[in-house]
Amino acid sequence: MKHLIWLLALLYFSPLWSQDISGIWQGKLTQEPGGCFPEYYIELQIKKTNRDIEGVSYDYYDTTKFVKLNFTGTVEGSGRKTITIAEKKVITERIPEDCVPCMKTYNLVYSRRNNEESLSGRWVGEDMGTIAGCPPGNIFLKRVTKSAFEEKKIRKTVVAHTIYVDEPDVKVAFYDNGTVDGDSITVFFDNQVVVSKKGLSLNPINIDLRLEASKEHQMIVLAETMGTIAPNTSVVIITSGKKRFELL
Repeated sequence: MKHLIWLLALLYFSPLWSQDISGIWQGKLTQEPGGCFPEYYIELQIKKTNRDIEGVSYDYYDTTKFVKLNFTGTVEGSGRKTITIAEKKVITERIPEDCVPCMKTYNLVYSRRNNEESLSGRWVGEDMGTIAGCPPGNIFLKRVTKSAFEEKKIRKTVVAHTIYVDEPDVKVAFYDNGTVDGDSITVFFDNQVVVSKKGLSLNPINIDLRLEASKEHQMIVLAETMGTIAPNTSVVIITSGKKRFELL
């Protein structure tokens, strides 16, 4: 009976031992006094092969202020998994000028409770390009299904209209060309935002432009939302001197 009980225990615990930690993990990272932020978010995208792991990490205050790094590491243990991750190289950094990326090493423990998986532990690090130590801290992550940094779909710009004007001063008006249902637009003129996420209605959004002679100018109208009735139905009226253009 002792052998049978041991076999049952082995079968019961084996799913935990074979658990694959590959995937996306998100949580919070704290830092002792002296760091750029006392607390910020962390995302690890882990790929495990046998006992070796690799991937990318995102340390971020929000998705506009972040450092993206690659890392390698190892997984040890069976019943109590321990994971060591060492960041190797900064891929992208978008942080305040007075902040320096910290190359961190994480010492983590895997846990599973009530079907919720987590990684937790401590971290230490060095400021990038120096041997000065970063103030260390704690880290806690949970497994998630979606990254906070999914690549945005690239919008394709299509030339819809080409117009010619004789006067340098141009007036542009934007209307909703159908039922007013919450359509909104952003407008770029020569790569500069001139209208930002404004809702369309029967009352126009007006802008005044000054053109340079013999120069080709570009205006892009970006449909931000389609309202309750698709598609986004904006109409653009351009007036220059005695010329008037209505673009759908």
